[in-house]
Amino acid sequence: MEQEKNILDHLGVIVRWRRLIFISFFSVTLLAVGITLILPKAYRGRTVVYPPKEAQDGLGLSALLGNLPMGMLGLGESGVSATDFVPVIQSEHVAEAIIKRFNLRNTHGDQTREELLDLVSQRLDVELSREQFLTVSYEAETPELAAQMTNAFVEELDRALRHRREKQAGGLRTYLEKRLAEAEAGMFQAEKAYNEFQNKYMAIDVETQARAQIESASTLIAENLGKLIIQREIAALQMESGHPKLNQLDLEIQGVREALDRILMGPTNAQPSGPNESLPDIFIPFRKMPDLGLKTLQLKREVEIRNAIYQFVLQEYEKSSFEEKKETAMVVVLDPALPPDSRSKPRRTLIVAVAGGLSLALSTMLAFIFESFRSLEGEDRRKLDHILGELKS
Repeated sequence: MEQEKNILDHLGVIVRWRRLIFISFFSVTLLAVGITLILPKAYRGRTVVYPPKEAQDGLGLSALLGNLPMGMLGLGESGVSATDFVPVIQSEHVAEAIIKRFNLRNTHGDQTREELLDLVSQRLDVELSREQFLTVSYEAETPELAAQMTNAFVEELDRALRHRREKQAGGLRTYLEKRLAEAEAGMFQAEKAYNEFQNKYMAIDVETQARAQIESASTLIAENLGKLIIQREIAALQMESGHPKLNQLDLEIQGVREALDRILMGPTNAQPSGPNESLPDIFIPFRKMPDLGLKTLQLKREVEIRNAIYQFVLQEYEKSSFEEKKETAMVVVLDPALPPDSRSKPRRTLIVAVAGGLSLALSTMLAFIFESFRSLEGEDRRKLDHILGELKS
């Protein structure tokens, strides 16, 4: 029965094969050191940016438009968060701008457009924090170039965001130009309809005209009809019934009443007014007052609505024109990129440590494998010899 092996047996294997282990470890370690010495150096520049918070612009535009019921497309606000920075700065548009700006086609002339884009993408690194601060870093061959290219990414990001804002504002301004023309035409049409209605019915101010006509009618009743009624009552005390004077007063009272009724209420269909009995255009019969008042109210309301729409669209148009032309930055730089003092690649210590550790582990494993082959006996030994013989033949 084979005796169970303990830690001393394993330690003995390592001691017996120490030369293999040490030679492998030192050879791989020295090779890793040599490789790290000839690997090209790289440096990574870093910058931190965040979006601006636009509380109120310098011209007070937000205050002027503060009474508007709503904005359009969020103009006048920042409209951009740091989350929007990430896809823009990683876009091909920004990468191609960097390639053109630093003439990378000539520097890497043997690479295609897709390969250059992949190279730029691999060297670029972005990280967004919870506080909406974006860290942008880029790796280059020299510290100065790393800082320049990192700052260039921020500049191209700002340029791309401003271009997008101008494009949106320009599209909105074009739409508002058409809508403003429509609103202006609608306002003029409503004002023209109201003016034609006033000219046709002389309904300048129905409420004021009605009040004036009531006051005039009260004066006529008090001065004419009331006077005739009193004269008739006095005459009735002095004269007998059927006296010609009483009949004349009765006819006069009836005539004044009919005249006042025609003046206040207008002629009826049964008794149309003659040419000499027609009312001046400024007088509106009370019978027509409710309908004319309602129509006046509707027309005035339409004019007010059209004016409000026109004023709103005009303000939005001016606002979009301002947004299209303003030159405010879309990216605020908290920490600009500076030339780094230490390289980012190659990480020599890490490479040597990993290579040395792997070589130590692999050589130790090989030592135990070789030891197991040496300890084979009997049938296992014959099988191994047969395999080696087959390999040699």
